[in-house]
Order: sequence, then C-alpha cells, then structure tokens
Amino acid sequence: MEKQIISWITDYQNTGDEAVLRQVREVCWPIVEAVLQEKAIDDEQANNLRGKGIERFPFIISKYQADVQLPVETFLRNTYRFYFHQVMRESS
Repeated sequence: MEKQIISWITDYQNTGDEAVLRQVREVCWPIVEAVLQEKAIDDEQANNLRGKGIERFPFIISKYQADVQLPVETFLRNTYRFYFHQVMRESS
C-alpha cells in the first residue's frame, strides 16, 4: 500500500489532479486524525485543527519527497505534529 500511496502523491505533485488528492487524503487522513487527537484538548480545538489540517493538506502533501524514502506515515505524523503545534501556539 505504501508504494501505491507514494505513486498517488507523485501523480498529484506532477498533475495537481484533485481526484488523486482526494484519494491520498482519504487513505492518509486517519494518520493525521491520530495526531490531531493527541494534540487537541477538547472537541472545539479538535474541530479547529481538523479544519486547518484539511485546508493545509494539499500544501503538506506537495512537500513529500519520495526520493528521501521516509515512510509517508512518518512524514505526515512529524509534519502535522509540528503544524498543529504552530496553530495552537498562534491561537493562544
């Protein structure tokens, strides 16, 4: 499955195809949701982070570099952990 996800990400990066982006988001969102649940203090904050995370997903996934060979899950966990930390800091 990892190879398929990387293939979709590369396809999205090369074409900007929104249908491919939706596929990637559908498969990868549970990873982001897990990070979100770790960070959020309450439902309101979770909803705020979720909205911002979905909005930022195209940018974040466009930065994935297949040639680095970092697993997609690790990339998403690390990137979203940092991003959610920034969002929470800005809102406080």
